[in-house]
Amino acid sequence: MDHGIEAVLSVLETAAFQRLPGPLTVAGSAFDFDAVVKGTGVSNDLVIVAMSPTEPRRLVRLVSGLTRTLDQVASRRPVTLVLLGKPLDVSTLTELERHARVLSIGNADPGLDEVRRAVAVLLPLTLPSTTNRGSDPLTEVANELGPSLSNEHQAFIEAAKVGPDAVQESLRRYIDAAVLGDSERIVS
Repeated sequence: MDHGIEAVLSVLETAAFQRLPGPLTVAGSAFDFDAVVKGTGVSNDLVIVAMSPTEPRRLVRLVSGLTRTLDQVASRRPVTLVLLGKPLDVSTLTELERHARVLSIGNADPGLDEVRRAVAVLLPLTLPSTTNRGSDPLTEVANELGPSLSNEHQAFIEAAKVGPDAVQESLRRYIDAAVLGDSERIVS
């Protein structure tokens, strides 16, 4: 099997897709694609992996026939075509997109990162760990100000702990006191 196809299959298998034997048989009809995987668990996708064909019309007929057959057997699997190699002409691509989601990888021998980017819509999201949370932003502000942290700064930081309305009120009082020349009320 081609190295590019193996790279796609490797990425999809790490996301719990299961490789299907070829040719794919649905309702007694055989469909000979380069590779096919099906989603398990969370994903329900049927993913066709194909090299950019020398006869694009044949690929269109295969994908069209597969999706019609899946419709006839009331399959609920959405079909995605991962196409490796040179881009197809616009009319062929448009025809394929009528039957399946098309994810193109413009390289016949992509690296794993290129494959992951191309098939990202099929992969589960990876969320950041909640244990790696940063420090308190207000503490970070105070640390950044360091020795130049003034009473006014500290008053605004304390107001920020309460919420945006408290910051707005503190700022209003700060400006009023500065305009009136009342230096005693600036930080209250």
